Amino acid sequence: MISKSLEEYLKTMYVLKRQYGNIRVTDVANKMNCTKPSVNKAIYNLKDNGFLNYESYGTIELTEKRREFGKKDTRGI
Repeated sequence: MISKSLEEYLKTMYVLKRQYGNIRVTDVANKMNCTKPSVNKAIYNLKDNGFLNYESYGTIELTEKRREFGKKDTRGI
């Protein structure tokens, strides 16, 4: 199970993916009004839990695990 704050990062990334087709650290930080180091910390936690694929300075890719987890959580967004 992941924390509520990590869930918020996932929801934001899902929305960005749907809006723009790709997800970047800067976009997540701007949308959530937080710092890029905070986003990076969340990314690596989510990556370790199998929700994301990410290489430094690249785009963030949601895994199938994330898609299954988030479908019900993003209905009102």
